[in-house]
Amino acid sequence: AMKCFFRKSDGGREHADGWVSAPKACAPPAIPDAYQAYVAGEMLKVCDAGKSDACPDMARAVTTWRYAIRHLKKATEGKVDPNTINFINQVSDDTDAFAAQMSEDNFPVVIGNNRQVFNALASWMMSTSKPNFNPNDRSLPNPVRGELCGAASCYEKTS
Repeated sequence: AMKCFFRKSDGGREHADGWVSAPKACAPPAIPDAYQAYVAGEMLKVCDAGKSDACPDMARAVTTWRYAIRHLKKATEGKVDPNTINFINQVSDDTDAFAAQMSEDNFPVVIGNNRQVFNALASWMMSTSKPNFNPNDRSLPNPVRGELCGAASCYEKTS
């Protein structure tokens, strides 16, 4: 498989055997943070009841929640009231603490709190336009392509 490396600028770009280069402008358009948060949150609904046959891997679910919350934080920066930011920061902190010490007993509680925040902001997140992208593009993070993150990264090949 061919791997792509993106650079910050076209400065210093030169020809080399075995490499293909293109102008920086050829990179795919950015996917809005609100959209990334929304699709990840929606995909995680199978985990709302806790660990189960539909959601067998807590580590992958928590990594995906952390991804969703990270993008929600970026999307809401300067756009929602301070109380909403406090709720987002609280579920972010709780999810990070859970990720450091996972237990099946606490999983539904942490996930339930995340779901409340995501449900409250769902219509706001959906108000961003759906970006145009190829869902088979392996350079995109797993949640954008309809898959949970891997246990350590949202770019891990999981299937």
